[in-house]
Amino acid sequence: MPNNSISKLNNSFISRIIRRIRSLRPLPATSNFIEHNRRVFTQSPAHPDAPVVLMEFNEMHSSHIAYSYLANCLAKKNDARIVAHFPRPLSNLRERLSFFLRSTFGLDAFGVYRSFGCSEFLAISLDAARNKRAEHLLGDISGRLRTKVDLESLSVDGVWIGDLIYDTYLMRFRRPTVDLESQEFRDFLLESLDLFLFWQDYFKSHRIAGISVSHCVYNLAMPLRIAVLHDIPVFQATLTHIYRPNRDNLFAYNDFFHYRSRYAALPTDVQRAGLEQARERIERRFSGEVGVDMHYSSKSAYGNSRHQQLLKPSPRKKILVATHCFFDSPHSYGNNLFPDFLEWLEFLGQISKESDYDWYIKTHPDYLPGTMEIIRSFIDRYPKFSLLPANASHHQIIGEGIDVALTVYGTIAFEYAALGKTVINCSINNPHIAYDFNLHPRSVGEYRAMLLNIDQLTLTIDKKQVHEYYFMHHLYSTHNMFVDDYAELLKSIGGYSAQFTPEIYDKWLQQWTPRKHQKLLAALDRFVDSGDFRMEYNHFSAKESEDRMEGQA
Repeated sequence: MPNNSISKLNNSFISRIIRRIRSLRPLPATSNFIEHNRRVFTQSPAHPDAPVVLMEFNEMHSSHIAYSYLANCLAKKNDARIVAHFPRPLSNLRERLSFFLRSTFGLDAFGVYRSFGCSEFLAISLDAARNKRAEHLLGDISGRLRTKVDLESLSVDGVWIGDLIYDTYLMRFRRPTVDLESQEFRDFLLESLDLFLFWQDYFKSHRIAGISVSHCVYNLAMPLRIAVLHDIPVFQATLTHIYRPNRDNLFAYNDFFHYRSRYAALPTDVQRAGLEQARERIERRFSGEVGVDMHYSSKSAYGNSRHQQLLKPSPRKKILVATHCFFDSPHSYGNNLFPDFLEWLEFLGQISKESDYDWYIKTHPDYLPGTMEIIRSFIDRYPKFSLLPANASHHQIIGEGIDVALTVYGTIAFEYAALGKTVINCSINNPHIAYDFNLHPRSVGEYRAMLLNIDQLTLTIDKKQVHEYYFMHHLYSTHNMFVDDYAELLKSIGGYSAQFTPEIYDKWLQQWTPRKHQKLLAALDRFVDSGDFRMEYNHFSAKESEDRMEGQA
């Protein structure tokens, strides 16, 4: 076929695509939200050379509500322009073409970002010169990566990125651990270094006034880490929380270190009501009710499922290992005693050879595909372990005499404590660290000593501490900053996952009023000016803060 015929064919194909795109219309819920944003966020377009507010582009619909407020607050304060960045490289022509067309015509989420003032969409594309620099950097650091801990702690030019690369690799390839020598990992490491260099270059060539990301983990957070090093304000925003990570705390949700002091500062009546509410909610969870303050959960670990004898009758100590998802960001709160969950299990496997205990292992009822294959392989190598059914009730496990439960940082830590059982965490970056109802070894050596001397462990569990923790972690929260009642909102749209659909826009607009709008703007303005780690109800007016605090209890 002649070249001009091919050209005509290609042009015709592209024209059809463009006509098809122009014919598309967003869903009514999305259109309503876009029109609403255009009405209420009317800031004049900033100069092209103005400072940049970077907002991560994603399709997490409920978070777009928070993004619209945060982006406009930061842009107004800094006379800046809003730029939405796609968080990963566009890897092929199809992705690049889709991104270009959707952003050009403002389709779907692109239209939403435009509606709250986004003037540019930033795509990360492959670059031969930068890739060459990444290859050179890979050669420089390869000699430093002898162990998984070396990878975990990897920093480049003073920016800690090893944990981000580690967790992204596990999630993308569904691996329980890292093989530093595999070509798969080395290719991924090169890609990650390329991404790091992209962001390093971008920060050098632009004045960044602020940045918002969806997660503080995975490679999504690389621009966060660079920004923090340069004292640029960084935010992690969702419908329920807004955090401001900093050099002292790079991870959202780590305010659990301060639960006890924050609780002590609350009025006595709020404390008392909070403890009673926590006790009642824990009892509901233990009754087998699904989703109590765990909106993402679809099954209960405390249901009525009854099995024949689960634990072997014996005089030996009985140890339960409550596993985690191997692929899902072991570094969610920071480093643990082991770099990933499989390494933790392997350590316990070795301890099983040195101890005379009955070992049991149990997954969460909602375990992901691939989990059982990993655990069965582990049990084949460490036959002292017995696998319990995923749907086995913890009530039956405790009733049959389990002595100690082991977790890295899971919810079983407070749940078993509430039922009077000893739990040993395997991380000092765990949500229960401020309290004494669990054991918290601070080194692998201390952990090993505890495990080999279970008979000598002494722990007095104060149930009041458990209730206090639960209140601070689950109930005294900022879930309702943007909505009237987050839990009821999820119920009304069909559950946790439904918030990541356009339906959430309509539910939000039904609750929106000009008065609420002004209160949110003022509270967010105070929060940003304060430099505080987390947006709280005290960033609202004194009366509003008091009302919301009472509402928590």
